[in-house]
Amino acid sequence: MCGIAGVVYYQSRPREAVLPVLEAMNRAQSYRGPDGDGVWTDGRVGLAHVRLALVGDAERGHEPLADETGAQLIFNGEIYRPAELMRSWGLEFAPGESDARTLHALLRRQGPDGLAEVEGPFAAARYDPAAGKVTLIRDLWGQKPLYLWRRPEGIYFASTVAALRAAVGPLTIRPEALLEYLIYRSVGGRRSAFQEIEQLPPGSWLEVAVDGSERSGQWYHTPAPDRFDARPSDVRERVDFAVAERLDPQLEQGIFLSGGLDSSIVATSAVLQANGSPLRFYSIGYDVSGVQDERHLARRLADNFDYEYQEIQLSAGQIPELFLDVARILEDPIQDPVTLPTLLLSRAAAGRTRCVLTGDGSDEFWGGYERFDDPPRDLADYFPRTAIFQPQDLGLSSAPASYLDQVEMPPENWAPLDRILAVEARNRLRNYHLARVDKLSMGCGLEIRCPFLDRQVTSLAMSIPAENKRLFGVPKGLLIEAYRRVLPEWLVERKKQPFSMPILQWLHGDLQSYARDRLGPNSRTASLVSAQPYLENLNEKSAAKIWSLLVLEAWMEVWA
Repeated sequence: MCGIAGVVYYQSRPREAVLPVLEAMNRAQSYRGPDGDGVWTDGRVGLAHVRLALVGDAERGHEPLADETGAQLIFNGEIYRPAELMRSWGLEFAPGESDARTLHALLRRQGPDGLAEVEGPFAAARYDPAAGKVTLIRDLWGQKPLYLWRRPEGIYFASTVAALRAAVGPLTIRPEALLEYLIYRSVGGRRSAFQEIEQLPPGSWLEVAVDGSERSGQWYHTPAPDRFDARPSDVRERVDFAVAERLDPQLEQGIFLSGGLDSSIVATSAVLQANGSPLRFYSIGYDVSGVQDERHLARRLADNFDYEYQEIQLSAGQIPELFLDVARILEDPIQDPVTLPTLLLSRAAAGRTRCVLTGDGSDEFWGGYERFDDPPRDLADYFPRTAIFQPQDLGLSSAPASYLDQVEMPPENWAPLDRILAVEARNRLRNYHLARVDKLSMGCGLEIRCPFLDRQVTSLAMSIPAENKRLFGVPKGLLIEAYRRVLPEWLVERKKQPFSMPILQWLHGDLQSYARDRLGPNSRTASLVSAQPYLENLNEKSAAKIWSLLVLEAWMEVWA
């Protein structure tokens, strides 16, 4: 819901030399915070913040935020139930107070280990001048981005790659990142698409002293899948609570509705708990008919609710410009076709509200994808199931090992699907899904809240063995049983349909000449792989590869 940026210099500098750097970083990510900005520096540490206001008034929500000790905090995200947390420590939470104040107090009292008490997505930096150190933190699954650039003069950090580029200068594309993208649809591990820039890992903290020394650790650890007694009622109780926690009675709450199970659960739970709060549903379809257009299903569900419903249409003519818009906002290339609908839905919702709920994050924790069927024991045999291009298509003997750079591997004695789900949650979820959710919505001044990524919901899910979550052998069977009584029968019994777009129809029609012109022999991607064989033999698989190359071509136009 904001953008943060900063720097720790190993040698002190004049304040007047640091302030322009901070102001440049704020300008580069100003779209993340249309409601205000602030900078602070003592010449050794600099902090910058742009604000999208959801919690706290203009004065109390202004950052950088100082506490009574003189420590400074910048914060991107949300802390749910902040007043309750403050009262548990014997502290007041005044009307109009910001949830940043709660995070400030927690870090001062307990350090990063205290984050295990916190619910909500966040990335933050706290500078303690007395101790001469900056502490960086990130939420457990990486919903909020936090990038780092280590330099000889110091370490820079920000919510966006663009802010780091504004502070330091040109970037170098990491060659392995392009291969990771073409094979696995996104970059992997804790790296970015750029040689100089890495991510702070989810669920972790990094302490940087002004003398350049560092300490780091994990504040969150994935539970072992050893709970066999979880009932559908336990699941519904946790998910319902997560939905209620994310409803804001002071806002018109948007809900993105696809017609699938996950968004329908969120929508139904929200309706049952809204207590008169205004809700509005958004769905998207396409200018060609087919199974990919699920507006009729979303409309069918929305007709059960007494709330406003809005449909948006994505047409082939919008796609070339959307490719470029998405590339600018995402910063790392992501193949997922749903990026385009996400951006259009976010633009529509941002015209009316600051906050939207979605069903993102369910499949990785509750075993929803078809590729989870018949899981192989060896993880190396699983990863090709997620691929678009195979290494051989790119002239490689194997996929780049950098895709799993510093990704913690689960114990080998876990069941195969439990291991797969853990790796998906620790790597692909963040780089392929969550980067899209946060960045595209924040690019429109909109906050997306994801109940299925709630700490207690995901911890429960990860503690349940995968075979128990796939009750009766059905993907997400336990989740389905949890909501069977409140969802329409047609929805419960419907076979899972991945959210998709009519890419093949477009490539046979309105996008045909565009794709051929864009991916000719002089294209930026031609040095990596020729598009011609796929253009000449169009089918569902080759169309996915063409789409992947079109996304990368736009990304390289913007970032190369």
